[in-house]
Amino acid sequence: ERQALTKYLRMDGLTSKPAFILCESSNFLENCLSNGEVGVLPALKILLKVYVAAEKEFRGSSRAVLTVRLNQLAVFAKDFGGSVTFQDLPFDMIRNKESEATCVPKMWIPVTNQAVLNELADKGKQLAKSLLNGNISDRQFKVAMQKAFPELSYFPVGAEVQRLQTYGAMLSALWLICGQYEAFIRQQVEEEQLSKQSWAWIQEWMKEGVKILNEEAVDATLTFMAIHALGKIPEFREELAPGFDAQSHDVALSHILRNKPEVVPSFMRLPAKYRNLIIDSLSVDFQFSQFLQAENVPANLEMVKEQMAPHGDEGFAFFCFRIFVQMCGKLGSKSLVGSVFMTEPQFQRFRPGLDALQTLKTNEAGMAYNAFLLLQGSKALSRFASPEHQALARLLCLGSASDHASGDAVRSAFDDLVPADKASLTRWLIADGITNKPGYVLCSAPDLLRNAQANPAVGLTDALSMMVRVQERCDVANSMTLRPPSRKVYVHLNDLASWAQDAGAVMGEFKQARLEVRSEDLGDTRVFSVQVIRPKRSGAAKNQHGSGSGSCGCAFLRCLVQLLILMAMLATGMFAAALNSFPGRIPRAAMVEIEEAGVSRHRLMYATAGVSCLMFLLLMLTCCRRRCGSSCEDCGSVRSCCNCRSVGCFACSGRAGTLACGYSRLESDLI
Repeated sequence: ERQALTKYLRMDGLTSKPAFILCESSNFLENCLSNGEVGVLPALKILLKVYVAAEKEFRGSSRAVLTVRLNQLAVFAKDFGGSVTFQDLPFDMIRNKESEATCVPKMWIPVTNQAVLNELADKGKQLAKSLLNGNISDRQFKVAMQKAFPELSYFPVGAEVQRLQTYGAMLSALWLICGQYEAFIRQQVEEEQLSKQSWAWIQEWMKEGVKILNEEAVDATLTFMAIHALGKIPEFREELAPGFDAQSHDVALSHILRNKPEVVPSFMRLPAKYRNLIIDSLSVDFQFSQFLQAENVPANLEMVKEQMAPHGDEGFAFFCFRIFVQMCGKLGSKSLVGSVFMTEPQFQRFRPGLDALQTLKTNEAGMAYNAFLLLQGSKALSRFASPEHQALARLLCLGSASDHASGDAVRSAFDDLVPADKASLTRWLIADGITNKPGYVLCSAPDLLRNAQANPAVGLTDALSMMVRVQERCDVANSMTLRPPSRKVYVHLNDLASWAQDAGAVMGEFKQARLEVRSEDLGDTRVFSVQVIRPKRSGAAKNQHGSGSGSCGCAFLRCLVQLLILMAMLATGMFAAALNSFPGRIPRAAMVEIEEAGVSRHRLMYATAGVSCLMFLLLMLTCCRRRCGSSCEDCGSVRSCCNCRSVGCFACSGRAGTLACGYSRLESDLI
């Protein structure tokens, strides 16, 4: 290694080529020397790897001098936590120009050395023991957790929010397990501080329900908190779990833990019992915040129940406690001094959902879900009075209705729907994914209702009407597939929610928008993404008015042509009918002239009937062409009916296309 490094350092670009300029190498070495967890020897070993990688990248280059930038590597060396060996750091050599490349370190270092894993396990257990003894401060905990969990150094600069949320969750675990009430509430507004009664309930729940009483359970909880946000890091997810998007970050992380656990050494060192429990907890892809707002369906709870059943009561308690601790650290990006998020109002909102989750141990998923809706929607009732009542209860949760005023607004909007729309929306909202498949997870529906209510030009009734239109398109998509219906379908309404916020002051503009629904199948789950094609605003209208005279002239000619075709169709049809049924009523002179021309009565009858049919087809084509003109206008391009006639119905190539008769064309992923 010494000889190889010497060879690269002596390359001068004159007698020995190429020579490498390592930009920021001084900062890199200084950071390695100042960081006691790195040192000079690992730094030199990394430099040798950089030289080798650069030589390989620029093989065949005719340049005498090449540049390699180490600025990102220098930053990484400064903040490296030292839980694993620095010299094993993987990196990519990314070529920027013909003679320049950048060394990009990968924060995730695969660890397969059992001695290193054992050392990390000892540090984790020691930290868990300190928490159970209650003799560790915030400052000591932060230092110890950085040494015990190397994954805390995986977060790049762009993932600062996720890193601080992870820190917040781990510190919340410290305060909860150590019973540090004052530390937990110190940053909360005095009027909203978590009450001592609620804190006592939490401590009792942890003691009797969660039962975190041993080092292994505490260590596994801290490990879960340390790694739970890794799937949100785009670089980490895209390299190790390609094909998973940001919305499936939990499932992506479970995929990584199954297939490449060596890049998450804190997880890899855990006992198999907790490894399987963490993987199953992530695999259900259960978002508690969606559950609190009733965005998801009973099928989500059914999957939680099925996945947690093999782990028994202990595993189920671990799953619930993980959710609670994670929520406590949700606002870690704001402050790490106490739990800013878990105030008394938030806890009172959180607790019904937590109670509903815990009833899954003894109740069916549908019963637990409906009990939660009843509690949130109307605490005075023991059951739903009707399917509409159940749908309304879910709408109340979706609309975050917590008092009579907000509840009445949602109820009035629901009642204002026409009976057919109300029935369709009810059927959609009460589909549970168990007995009635599929159940629809309405992502961003709370944002849609909130924006619609805040916009006087929209309102809740129009928002519900648009949801009915979305439902109709989703039903069409499901009917077009040959695969059996899945238990749950995700419907992303974020684009529609944005349109509810942006719709102009003109009443009715919101409902003039066209909707397109794109579908994608991910395993046994179907995902619909609703896209809004907004109507043209005043600028487009002016353009249309500018060519109004031409459009009106075309419309008049079209109507005149259609009238002439209709008259010709009726005349030839009636003449053919007369030849067939009433030949005696046709003037004799006319029949004589026809016979002298060598045309028989039957041939003339068939000919005139054929002409009548042709006139009918021509009339239908002109009518469909009329619809084509309006479809082209819907796409947002300003063209007259004459232009439409020249371009054709399918000129709107930017979208799925609209058929001449006005219906949307069904494709594999678009309705």
